Amino acid sequence: MSSEIVSASSLWVGSYRRRMKVSLERMYENALDWAHLPYLHNSAFSSIEVIEAGDWGWRADLGLSQRPEGGAPPYITLQLTLDRAHRRWVSSTLEGPGAGSEIWTHVFEFGSRDLEIQADFFIPGVAEANRASVGAVYAELYQGLYDEDEAMMLERQRALDGQSASKGGLDVSNPEDHALGTVQSLTSMLPFDFAYQGQHWRLIKDQEEWLVYTLTCPHLLGSFKTVTAESGTVTCPWHGYRFNLRSGECLSGADCRLPNPPKLIERNGWLYVQKNTVNV
Repeated sequence: MSSEIVSASSLWVGSYRRRMKVSLERMYENALDWAHLPYLHNSAFSSIEVIEAGDWGWRADLGLSQRPEGGAPPYITLQLTLDRAHRRWVSSTLEGPGAGSEIWTHVFEFGSRDLEIQADFFIPGVAEANRASVGAVYAELYQGLYDEDEAMMLERQRALDGQSASKGGLDVSNPEDHALGTVQSLTSMLPFDFAYQGQHWRLIKDQEEWLVYTLTCPHLLGSFKTVTAESGTVTCPWHGYRFNLRSGECLSGADCRLPNPPKLIERNGWLYVQKNTVNV
């Protein structure tokens, strides 16, 4: 890292390195995805209001989750600038606590899904004697953030790979009912997850009505597996998109909806699913 490209008032306090089995495409996608910060990283960020965003990066006002004792929740204005030519991006705190801080993140590729990132922390107003301790705080923060980011990127890649594998080989014409189990046994096992026609679904009961919904968010293929449906809705843990389980509508206003679930049939004390031919 050349010292000429960082503010003279900032001190390099340390670095964080991490190797991950993810692609450069997923990494850039993650860097540009400002919307996930207060949801996936809710221990660090409480809210976000984007000011400007594009292929170049984004600038936004971010609420911080750590509130000073007796004080108002702190906010920062953060800008991320992506430099694809040099496989790096710079996260600059423009206003608020830590204003003037810059975090330079470089990506090193070892394979199509094998890369390493190095984040260098440049922080203004840090005494030389405190360099190591401040660097350790930033490294710990980035460790936690990348634990969550890596899990999201790997889950998204698995979902994309699953979509590619199912194309052309999925039999969606089978008219036979698929038995899930007896009403009595299923009631005791709710929520009940099952696979049908190449997709994963969840069976629940809401207001005494059986409901089936996908376990994959239609936005960026996030998983609903760890999420509990509430009041006939389900919320994606990655970006906070909330969906009506009956209509499939995105209640957050996004242009996406839940896929049409298989048809439920109750017969002789058993529950079956069948291909739903009704288009929503």
